[in-house]
Amino acid sequence: MRLYDMFDQNNNFGSQQQQQQQQQPTIRFTENNATSYLVNNGTSSTVGSGSPLGLNTDLNLEQILLELDRLIRTSGITTCALLPPNHDICLRMRQIPLIISQSITPMQTLLTFVEKVVYMLYKSNSTFALEAYTGFLQSLFELSREVEKETMTWIVYSNDERKYNAPVIAMLMRHEMIPLEDYDVLLAKAIKNPPHKVDYAVDLLSLCLLPSNPITLLEDHALTIAALREIYDKGDTSLLSRVEILLKELGERAKRPYLSIDKREDLDCLQLRMLLSEWTRLSQHSMTSQKIYRQFARKVLRLTKDKNGQSFFFRLCTETCLEHFLSFKSLSAAFQNRTMQLIDAYAKLVAYMIHVSSSSSSSVNNKEEEKEEEASEKIAIAARSFSVVILVLAQHHETRGMHFNQKAFLRILSSLYAELMNTQHHHYNNNNNQKKRHSFSTLVHNGILRAYSDTLYTLQPTTFPGFAFSWLQLISHRTFMPQLLAAPTLLIGSDRKRQQEQKKQGWMICEKLLLELLKFLGPLLDRQQLEKATRQFYRGTLRFLVVLLHDFPEFLSEHYMVFVQVIPHSCIQLRNLVLSAFPRMMHLPDPFTPELLPMDNKEEEENDVVSEFKQDPLLVTSYTKVLSAEFRGAIDDFVQIQHESFHIMSFQYMMDDGIYRPDVLGAFVLYIGSKTIIATCGKKNQEIEEQPAIIAYKRLLTEMSSEGRYILLNSVADHLRYPNSHTCFFSKTLLHLFATQSEELKEQITRVLLERLIVNRPHPWGLLATFIGLIKSPGFWDHEFIRCAPDIERLFDNVSRYIKRTT
Repeated sequence: MRLYDMFDQNNNFGSQQQQQQQQQPTIRFTENNATSYLVNNGTSSTVGSGSPLGLNTDLNLEQILLELDRLIRTSGITTCALLPPNHDICLRMRQIPLIISQSITPMQTLLTFVEKVVYMLYKSNSTFALEAYTGFLQSLFELSREVEKETMTWIVYSNDERKYNAPVIAMLMRHEMIPLEDYDVLLAKAIKNPPHKVDYAVDLLSLCLLPSNPITLLEDHALTIAALREIYDKGDTSLLSRVEILLKELGERAKRPYLSIDKREDLDCLQLRMLLSEWTRLSQHSMTSQKIYRQFARKVLRLTKDKNGQSFFFRLCTETCLEHFLSFKSLSAAFQNRTMQLIDAYAKLVAYMIHVSSSSSSSVNNKEEEKEEEASEKIAIAARSFSVVILVLAQHHETRGMHFNQKAFLRILSSLYAELMNTQHHHYNNNNNQKKRHSFSTLVHNGILRAYSDTLYTLQPTTFPGFAFSWLQLISHRTFMPQLLAAPTLLIGSDRKRQQEQKKQGWMICEKLLLELLKFLGPLLDRQQLEKATRQFYRGTLRFLVVLLHDFPEFLSEHYMVFVQVIPHSCIQLRNLVLSAFPRMMHLPDPFTPELLPMDNKEEEENDVVSEFKQDPLLVTSYTKVLSAEFRGAIDDFVQIQHESFHIMSFQYMMDDGIYRPDVLGAFVLYIGSKTIIATCGKKNQEIEEQPAIIAYKRLLTEMSSEGRYILLNSVADHLRYPNSHTCFFSKTLLHLFATQSEELKEQITRVLLERLIVNRPHPWGLLATFIGLIKSPGFWDHEFIRCAPDIERLFDNVSRYIKRTT
């Protein structure tokens, strides 16, 4: 398209109307490619062979454009942000697309009119005019992508000298109409090749990068800046002073945020940012070899030298990624792709820095100490990159408050983790000496995994609530949690003992993370009115736990007590989900089996229906941390010799300023219950009411308020899980208490069990078995609280039918 023909006109549009009345222009038009050729000093095109309708349409458009130009020049407005929506300028801009749509050949009319708008844009000499015509041009492009392609092809790729107008190009970049990466390549070539466009490049970069609110960022002009630096170093231009001033100002702006940081003087912030930009472009080319990647990573390591230099480089890169992510509000795909590519490229650079670090002094046959030293250095580099993200996130979280954007940090952390894991696996597992390198790669892999886990633990939502949703997404990711729960080994070696040690380490890390998740969620769910964000976070947590229940039930089964200690009693479905876990190799018996739950030790010895009732469950003992050593010692003594003073002391530990402590009460119920099971093992003649735990429970239920009894009964019901000795004991406890206590306590026991059954599945097996035993007990349906109201009676009937149907 010969769009630049418009620039040959010496007459304005006002004189064109008289020319059109005197002569008819010659037009060459091909509708397929929507191309017009302006002749006769650039007069307006007509449709077909002098069509009056086409001529009238062009005349109307031309008149409106002249009026629009007059309004823009005389409006006195400085920016489009101050332009009211009902202003005459806006009305004229809305009128033009309607007139174009009425043309016989709207594509040709649009293309012709766009040429004139581009002409007016290049002739503009005020910021408002540039902004108005650029915005108008962008709206016209929405009518036809073909016209947009034709126009922008001329502006970006043509060889016409008249297109080099810095204010116009800067405004087009502000509206994201220029492909920045392509334009950077073309401008760098224009600087190096005659005629050298140094003056234009300096003007453009000054307009784009030096204002208080930059239009673009340094990385968008990396090749242009490199070309200017090369020209300056050679000294073969008459504009050395302008280039020097520009480069100096860019360097000052790059290091301004870091003036208060104690860093090495030889670290040039502008150079480091250009390195990041160069790496980003390298990583986008599929033909870039591994050798080039490794050479570049070694170059960065030589430049940063020590751990302080590396930390500063990581901070500069992290904040550059954030600057790209946060500087624009555009949702265009091109902008998002550039931002994501920069973040992913930075993560890839960190991975290669770890890979090549200390590689010159290491080999497969190194001694064990040298291997550990090299592995420690690699892990330390990863830990530094994670630590920088933590510090920057903490700063943004504190300073931005409600405007904190967690998406950028989510992308940085997820990209870092993915690249570190994938790169380490690729480099070591594809090595020719794979077997010899296995122990070393495992050491590095798991060290980085621990560093990442520590990072997530530091970023827990209780400390950084603005990062809560992203944090939940990171810990529940399919490539992270299974690495901890199913990792075969954390230590060098393949013996079974070390494998078990590693498994426990991974499980303890998962326990810490999941515990922090539940601690953050608990207080939010205790509120009477749940906000939308809380509901969404709760659903995400439920889905995460469902995955753990399906894939790693043993983990939830062994750590259940730690989790239920921080789950509010009002979150029944969440509690049921944790308590429903059981070893995947176990087959649960039918809860309707007759005499399933033995009522005393003699029956238990004779009952072979469920042999698992004699087996103690696997259980972590960290739940006892809330019990002081003195209190645990008193419980141990009470199990051996029951004395009255124990009951008085237990109340002191279970209450804080007159308020019950559910975590202490829950730990007490399980601790004294498990000790009682051990102490009474093999005592066939001991009645259940003589057991120490039953005595303690009854005494507490007698002296506690209604709230305390509710908490204690819920703590007992927490252990109605899969068939094991604990489920058997606590099920017998509840049935015995129901048979021997007052009507009020019977109602509370029924309420606790019923609350857990009327919520959505899953339901623990022991809960179903106990409730079935409860409703089968003599006289259960004769209790007054069952028939106190029709709704309650209907509820019991529905639950009874549901249990029969599901079992």
